[in-house]
Amino acid sequence: MEFVDFISIPRVDNVVLTEKTKEKAKNCKIEGTLCISGHHLILSDRQKNNQQELWLLYRNIDIMERKINNQSSGGSIILKCKDFHIYQLDFGSINDLLKVAQTIEKLSCLDQTFQYPFFYRPQSLNNSKIQIEDGWTVFHPLSEWSRLLATHGDEWRISHINRDYKVCSSYSSEVIVPTHIEDEIIVSSANFRYNGRFPVLCYRHDGGGILIRSSQPMCGPTEKRCKGDEMLLNSYLRPGIRGLIVDTRSRTQVQNARTKGGGTEVDTAYPQWLKTNKAILRATDLSESLSKLIEACNDLSCSTSQWLSRIDNSKWLLAVQDAMNAACLTAQCIERDKTAVLVHGGSGRDTTLVVTSLVQIILNPDCRTIRGLQALIEREWLQAGHPFYTRTRHGAYYTYDQNSQDAPTFLLFLDCLYQLHFQFQLSFEYTIELLIEIFKHSYSSNYGTFLGDSESDRNRLKLSERTCSLWSHVNQLGILEKYMNPLYEPNPCVIWPSVAPVSIELWRELYLGYNDAAPWDGMLLCAQEIKNKHQTIKRVTAELHQQIRQVLEETDLLSDESPSSATTSYAYNSSGLDEAAIHCRFSELSLEQSQNT
Repeated sequence: MEFVDFISIPRVDNVVLTEKTKEKAKNCKIEGTLCISGHHLILSDRQKNNQQELWLLYRNIDIMERKINNQSSGGSIILKCKDFHIYQLDFGSINDLLKVAQTIEKLSCLDQTFQYPFFYRPQSLNNSKIQIEDGWTVFHPLSEWSRLLATHGDEWRISHINRDYKVCSSYSSEVIVPTHIEDEIIVSSANFRYNGRFPVLCYRHDGGGILIRSSQPMCGPTEKRCKGDEMLLNSYLRPGIRGLIVDTRSRTQVQNARTKGGGTEVDTAYPQWLKTNKAILRATDLSESLSKLIEACNDLSCSTSQWLSRIDNSKWLLAVQDAMNAACLTAQCIERDKTAVLVHGGSGRDTTLVVTSLVQIILNPDCRTIRGLQALIEREWLQAGHPFYTRTRHGAYYTYDQNSQDAPTFLLFLDCLYQLHFQFQLSFEYTIELLIEIFKHSYSSNYGTFLGDSESDRNRLKLSERTCSLWSHVNQLGILEKYMNPLYEPNPCVIWPSVAPVSIELWRELYLGYNDAAPWDGMLLCAQEIKNKHQTIKRVTAELHQQIRQVLEETDLLSDESPSSATTSYAYNSSGLDEAAIHCRFSELSLEQSQNT
């Protein structure tokens, strides 16, 4: 198959592109030539003094609307994208419009193996002088769990029972389980859990508390039991301490699942475990909620009170609050009670991963660094089997039905992470621009990181051989710098966010457009300058300390034969060096530096 077979018209001249913004009278227009390639819509400005281009991946197009102008021979195509941008293409010919629309429809529905990441080769790979880190191997499970196994090797082991993905098709080939649990017990538990997702370790806190995830048990209306599952789950508990099961479904949803063969752990079978329900919106409801949110954010005609009411009625911020509430409860039990907490919903591939990821960011400072975030996404989303390709087929503009499998679950996690970042800006090594970049790549990307629905899928597609990793791109020195937070100060402590409704912020930079991010960009630049000046002052002050000490030693002022304390008090006071001396010396060094420059 050739892409040219799907392209009805490769080029159209005199096309006007209008990018719809959230602010009135600020729509951006480009007039030029529209070129249609196998993966992109490309519009280039024909004016030499105003070079502008738009490269739009078909994968990024959520829905396409056609508008025919009956009063002229032309019309428009409106493209609503998964990254919330809206573009309008104006054509002078209806025939050109229909051919372009037909081509977009065909190229947007191609199989996963024809996506752009399989054809993209970044220039950095062709430059032999640049050392590019392989993002496909840098976060391998063996390396990620090496520290745990080195310090607590008597408690945990890596099981390879799922090496062929037959025990659980959505788990990775290597999982962490208690040392004394045999593989036969794991298989028994997998047969009892929905889609084989047996309880596995996510994280061990320094105090001894542990975080586990799984899918729902298949107890059904008859409350079936499984000895293997009971043994596996109890093996995570320390003697004399009860565990907690956090179910991300409501009680009603659990009852409905029970009638279909699922449900929750039976109390009599798991007497050492307490249970609580912390409901988070299901996939279909979450999609509808996001659609209402974006619809409200795009509407500038209503009053402020009406707009706020629509934002509230979308229930998106409520979903964010519920997810953070469940994560904080789980983190408190791990930190305070030092017990084991099992998190699961139905399939264990969506809201479960939102909670387990947030818990680790709250408890583990490493997850607040750039590489720590990448490792967390690899460990808790990619290797844990979140169905990225299925969940991102459509975005907020698509009209959902009850059979849709699309869901902005990963975006919900990123929004919760934004809330943590907003409340603890100094504790994160990265800026929110990195979160926005990851969001965009999860829906439409040049890289293969978010293709496939599981590790099994990615191996079958040979993504590590045929595509490039997003992490290889992000971790390049020149790229990494623009995501660094200049205010970052490593915080070894647990961070406890406020989950009160008044503390949940709308992510304006993402949902309302990039214009709102401009003031923050200026603040970051100013903060970077202040921090650089502060570091310069610290360096100069340290040099001044050393120089004065050398002078004092040379004149024997520090010896027993030194003059009276009245003389030395000029150089030292209760807080260290004399401020007047520091100021004088700092001025001299600044003058020398300016003269050298």
